[in-house]
Amino acid sequence: MKLGLCEKCGSPTDARYEIRNNCVYLVKFCKDCGRTSSLVTKDARKWRWKREIAEYEEPSNLTSCSLDCRSCDHKLRKAPTTVAIDVTNLCNQKCPICLAYVEAMGFVYKPPIEYFEKIFKAFENSNPKPNMCFFGGEPTVHDNFLDIVRLAKAYGFQVQLFTNGLKLADMNYCRELCSLGVQVNFGLDGTKPEIYKVLRGDNSLAAKKKAFENVVKCGVNKLAVITTLASGVNDSNMPEMMEFIHDHKENVSVWAFVPLTPCWESPDVKLDPTTTECVENIFERILPEVEFVSTGMMNFEILSRFFGKQTLGGSHPNCESATLLVSDGEKYVPISAYLNIPLSESLSRLRKLDKKLAKKSPDESTPTWRRCLFDASTLVQTAIILARGISLRKALDKPYFLNGMKALVDIVRGRKIDEILSKRTRFRNLLTLITIPYEDTGGLENARLHDCPAAFAYEDVKTGQIKTTAFCSWQTIKDDVCREIQAHYQKTAEITKRLVANK
Repeated sequence: MKLGLCEKCGSPTDARYEIRNNCVYLVKFCKDCGRTSSLVTKDARKWRWKREIAEYEEPSNLTSCSLDCRSCDHKLRKAPTTVAIDVTNLCNQKCPICLAYVEAMGFVYKPPIEYFEKIFKAFENSNPKPNMCFFGGEPTVHDNFLDIVRLAKAYGFQVQLFTNGLKLADMNYCRELCSLGVQVNFGLDGTKPEIYKVLRGDNSLAAKKKAFENVVKCGVNKLAVITTLASGVNDSNMPEMMEFIHDHKENVSVWAFVPLTPCWESPDVKLDPTTTECVENIFERILPEVEFVSTGMMNFEILSRFFGKQTLGGSHPNCESATLLVSDGEKYVPISAYLNIPLSESLSRLRKLDKKLAKKSPDESTPTWRRCLFDASTLVQTAIILARGISLRKALDKPYFLNGMKALVDIVRGRKIDEILSKRTRFRNLLTLITIPYEDTGGLENARLHDCPAAFAYEDVKTGQIKTTAFCSWQTIKDDVCREIQAHYQKTAEITKRLVANK
């Protein structure tokens, strides 16, 4: 049974997709509020194509996802590869399109460091360990944020920070943060001041540019640019943004887009909703040969040893989408310029191979020689698919044959694909473009959340348990959960203070 969230009361209810005038809507049927609907995409053709190319079938056990996210613990169904944590709702901006800061939520949320340690302890024995991603508000505004990062690193986690960047305009703070080995996901919506006046209600571009320069000066090479993309506001600025990012191609490896969905409450904000397919269409106009594919097509079971695990990417074909650009030294060109067949077709072939291999995969009880034979066969089959899909003369450095053989040896030795590409091919400056439509609560349905590998973690202060909810569903429970957490730790702090005073 497909479930969605009623537009009026927010309760889980029966739902189905409807296509009208090339737009897809998720229509809900609430017994109390009647029929409501939410725009999912303005490009039904592309929405359906993603399902077809992924050979998507609805999960048979959807009833296990009730969309009652407070009563659920997502990690019991799907071990997360990414654990997101809201650090605070304090912020040094007051964006009219945001509902995640103090004034919008109606209370201050700033849990103490012991709260975060409880979450880290809950995942310290996970194998593999998930990435820890810090969100807000603005995480860097938390008084103890650097200590929180140090603690996460002490537990052995890779750390990502999603930030508006303003605090990093302070070079001393920026240097200290970057020295901790954090992947910085830097909010930058464009290169023109008027964009920030509309989306952020301020003129923060100059401060952001200074902060960005500071991060680059600190030598960070794990830098992602996060752009909130709004049709009619900054879509025409994307070619200039691409040039800006290319100027920093040695540092920026990811350019992510949050399509602007109608989650704001301000009556002054009058913007059309932007969907994942809107973002894709914008870049198809800029780079006609570019092809976006669902990130779910990059989730491999056996072949992940070569390509790495997906982190911030859904398993559903209508969640995030992504593509690759390659620098030719002067500008970015689509990865398709180096392929003999479409990117989607290459991934489709790899997925079919992965599914076939998963059925035959040996376990620990299998004799070593059989496992070695399986690994060798896997390597050969993967190499054949890649060789047929990639135009080797365009992709490989000279001498072609020698570098091709070295690349195969690198794969056998267990080196990751991105390292091999940078060393043996012309793909030294790859840029991943990815859409992250995580605020579209109206378009949530249980199939999208069922197998999501990314989750928000929080403490259920009534039981002391660390629980998780699928990444996109966090918006549906966030205010209530954070209010309870803040009240609990505030009460605990007051009791402790009284006990100390009475000694």
